This record gives sequence, C-alpha cells and structure tokens, in this order.
Amino acid sequence: MDTRESSEIVEFRHPFILRAGNGPQPAGRYIVHLEEETLDGLSFQAWRCKTMTISREGGGGVRQALPLTPTELAALRAADGQAAS
Repeated sequence: MDTRESSEIVEFRHPFILRAGNGPQPAGRYIVHLEEETLDGLSFQAWRCKTMTISREGGGGVRQALPLTPTELAALRAADGQAAS
C-alpha cells in the first residue's frame, strides 16, 4: 500500500472550536497535514485519508497537532467564510 503526505497553511479569521480541542482555538495561521493511502484492488488509483492533523503555525514552543477530518475542516472553513479549495 502506497502512502503520500501533503501540508497546507490555512488562515482562520475567527476563533473556532475543534471536536478534539480543549476550548476555542485562536484565529491565525495553522498547518493542516494530510496522510493518505491507496485503495488496493481497484482498476484505477484512488486515495483515502489515513490521518489529518491541524497545528498552530510558528512559535518556538511545543506544537500540539490535533486530529481533524476532511469534513470538519470543510465545515470550519465554511463557518469562517472561506472558499472551498
């Protein structure tokens, strides 16, 4: 099974709440890290989300990565008034 990883920076203009977080997360820039794996047994190549995490960008301290789902990220972006990407 093959895997691939990607990251993107997402900027939230408003505080938001993650299901896995402990209270509101401040507005700002976050790194969303996605790890995907191939779906075997198909006649075409397809990928599924294995893990997705979000962490605050910058700062010299300890960074906590919290689990996230693609659906949750889409809902957070919509609530923040961001266009889907």
